[in-house]
Amino acid sequence: MNLFNRRSLLVSAAAAALGACAAAPVPTDTYYRLAPIVVAAPRAGGPLKGIAEVAPVRGEGVVNARALLFRKSAAELQQYSYHFWADTPAAMLQRGLIDALRAAQAFDTVAAPEMRLNRDYEIMGTLRRLEHDLSDGDARAVLEVELGLRRVGDNTVMLLKTYAAELPVTGSGVPSVVAGLSAAFGDIVNRFVADLGRIPD
Repeated sequence: MNLFNRRSLLVSAAAAALGACAAAPVPTDTYYRLAPIVVAAPRAGGPLKGIAEVAPVRGEGVVNARALLFRKSAAELQQYSYHFWADTPAAMLQRGLIDALRAAQAFDTVAAPEMRLNRDYEIMGTLRRLEHDLSDGDARAVLEVELGLRRVGDNTVMLLKTYAAELPVTGSGVPSVVAGLSAAFGDIVNRFVADLGRIPD
């Protein structure tokens, strides 16, 4: 093969490689929100009298990162590429709690701290897990959060409990994971509302 033919072959190969690269679709970022919670029933006994303030939910480290998380083993937690929450998980949980507690008529008034109301109760939360768990071969949406209720007047903790939900991910792809995590959050909040119903007025 002469020099000219070799050069032509190299140019053709380079052009083919560049064409293949140009044809490959560029991944785009996708953002997700937790679905609104469907409240199963209002608080038993009617609203607790007074104003409840839902404090910012605590979420430390990677659990509060905006990239969705998946777990392949007990010690290995990774982030999905190109798949993100629309806001930090802690912020979404706080907003979801406020909306659900209002829908459940759990208190006379439910508000965020920025309203600066003279609160009677404070609701606190700590996010512990929010992930797609693949560690044992079964795909599950896992959410674990500690929720508490404090009466401000005498600083009494009226409820403090860690709630966990693990639901199977039935479909394929990240949207199915988000649907599972949304359902898990709804399950936890409905259990929290049921526990609030056991607190005497």
